[in-house]
Amino acid sequence: MKYFLFMLLTLNAFAISIKDYTPYKYEVYFTNPVCKEYFYESPVLTNSGNFVASKPKNVYCKDDDKLINEFRITSPNYHVLKLVNDKDVKELFLTYLSFSNHQVADALCRAIRRDVKVTFIIDSNAKDRAGSREELDMIKSCRPINVENEPRTEFRGNISGLGYAHNKIILAHYKSNPDKRMVVFGSGNMSTGTTTHHENWNFLTTNKNSYFYQVHECIKEGMLNIQSRKDFKTFMKECRSKIATQEEEDIKVYVIPTDGKAAMANITNKFDEATSIEGAAHRFTHLQITNAIIKAEKEFKRVRFILDDDIYWVGVRNKRTGASMFFEFLKAIKIIQAGADVRYMQTNQNGWQLHHNKFLIFNFADGSGGVHTGAGNFTKAAFSKNFENYYYVTIPEVVNTFRTQFDHMFYELATPFGDLPAIYVNP
Repeated sequence: MKYFLFMLLTLNAFAISIKDYTPYKYEVYFTNPVCKEYFYESPVLTNSGNFVASKPKNVYCKDDDKLINEFRITSPNYHVLKLVNDKDVKELFLTYLSFSNHQVADALCRAIRRDVKVTFIIDSNAKDRAGSREELDMIKSCRPINVENEPRTEFRGNISGLGYAHNKIILAHYKSNPDKRMVVFGSGNMSTGTTTHHENWNFLTTNKNSYFYQVHECIKEGMLNIQSRKDFKTFMKECRSKIATQEEEDIKVYVIPTDGKAAMANITNKFDEATSIEGAAHRFTHLQITNAIIKAEKEFKRVRFILDDDIYWVGVRNKRTGASMFFEFLKAIKIIQAGADVRYMQTNQNGWQLHHNKFLIFNFADGSGGVHTGAGNFTKAAFSKNFENYYYVTIPEVVNTFRTQFDHMFYELATPFGDLPAIYVNP
């Protein structure tokens, strides 16, 4: 018994936190767009028999609302631009499903002209669509002072067993401190995902020697050089094995397609361990998550969930709405019937405005918690064949930030089923 306690204390003594590294700073920004209130031509009947005059303010947004959200100090767009415009930055690597943010493209072009080395990857489905690759083509044409810093642009995914190149990452290197790195990750693409979608963006400043950062270097190298699912999985396992630093206890990185089973196992284990769970999702099809919610409800755990109203409308209309399909509606009905408290973000599907958050908050009996977040949706492909980056974070202040945001969305922005319009009509 004494030996066991000694070993346990010894292991705990060597537990590593991302906070142990210098520098360290972790900030989370939610888009929380500021949008006008949009009124129907005439009041609309709700499922509870009442009438509503408008879509929820600051939830349903149009293109006209974009400008006011670009430079708010709490906006992810502001902080992405701040990073790109930082004259201390010497190198930037970016990978996103899509790239249509012209402000960021302009800033990247200026950075290239002052000799910042820029590498940008987007999904290969944009390759043959001039409008989808316009910003990427633009930064590719920008000329640095030093020919060695020519920008590199690539298309990835959708070949040899790989799905979408769906990672959402920025890596920044600095001049004044060669050990300083920033990693930006979250739910949003480099589009209106920085402004009027409902998203979470994480900005973590760390040391190049942290395990957390070195895994991202593996992702970067793998995405640039490996073009098949099988080879990428092999590469990531080998690259991780070469990292001499111990993995941090309070932030875990799951790289898809390599770590899909491990990421899902962590989620289902946390469902079992938690006393209550909150979730936010854009796409919602994964059977294991659905079953975990149903099981949690059977065990009398409190489960609250926020979905995009596209999932509600696809059921009402029996027609694909936004990106959502009918079987997503059926999954939502299953968790509602099991007892989950589900509310909907009434976004503008006609303007392709999304509730695009994807996160799960696990609350434990001792008051602690954990957050699963990252690029991927709650779909099978997102845990098996896409390029995705997921995280499990137990840093208390980060968990509390997500808890506060969830409550804001659930009680102030999202709509219960009874208050949703009964007929499909937009302002």
